Amino acid sequence: MINAYGTDPVSAIAEADATGEVAEIFADIRATMDIPMLTSIWRTLVAVDGGLPAGWQAVKPLYQTGIPATALARVIDGADLPLPEPWIDVGLPPTDLAAAQAIVDAYNRSNGMNMIALTALVVMPDAAALDDTRAASPAPWPVLRPLPTADEIDADTWALLQDINRFGGGSGALATLWRHLADWPGLLAAIHAGFAPLQDSGAIRYAMQRVHDLGRDEAARLAILHPEPVVLPDAARQMISRYVATPTVVGRMVTLGHILGGWLDPTARC
Repeated sequence: MINAYGTDPVSAIAEADATGEVAEIFADIRATMDIPMLTSIWRTLVAVDGGLPAGWQAVKPLYQTGIPATALARVIDGADLPLPEPWIDVGLPPTDLAAAQAIVDAYNRSNGMNMIALTALVVMPDAAALDDTRAASPAPWPVLRPLPTADEIDADTWALLQDINRFGGGSGALATLWRHLADWPGLLAAIHAGFAPLQDSGAIRYAMQRVHDLGRDEAARLAILHPEPVVLPDAARQMISRYVATPTVVGRMVTLGHILGGWLDPTARC
């Protein structure tokens, strides 16, 4: 059963609005994954009665191993992601550019680890040897700018966000990462200009497929850590399955986010 909370990332429950058990689980997710904010899958699972506690209980032991973070690093290294050219000076002061980079980094860590760990809940396990290297914890997160609500974003910026959201075949719900960058329309315009040639050439699509395939390989090896079948409400299993089934959902944002993160990194522009 779907409850009153929306399943669209724009209308899903906000972290600040969570209370009771939901707020406690949200806090546990942030602490266990070492992330400063939640990406949309956890906020939309609240819409399924029992979906959030069941999903988190099933996947938390995987995060506690530390393996999803190192698996994500292997995926990104192996995908050989393209970078837009050239870098466009958007006129942001260094503090704002660093603030935007921190937001992108937070989404990349969260989306990327979710892609791998949640795929492990629904994929056939692979008995191949599991690389159990544990990643080092990230540096302490700065305080991120708040996520703007839809009614806090002007019409021109909203239209630009919708155009950017189409990269990689996105349709329908606006990806939360793009909305979180809405305070910087100049940066959004640069993203649009830089990513458009990669979209037109097919480079984004190719990279998405590569990230998806490598992520499923990592997830299948990770899945052997489940000692027994994962029990989830049917609607929650379906939501998670749709989230990870193709390169065009979470895999799309893992790909685009890491391309953007590399592009914003000053060392990548030298």
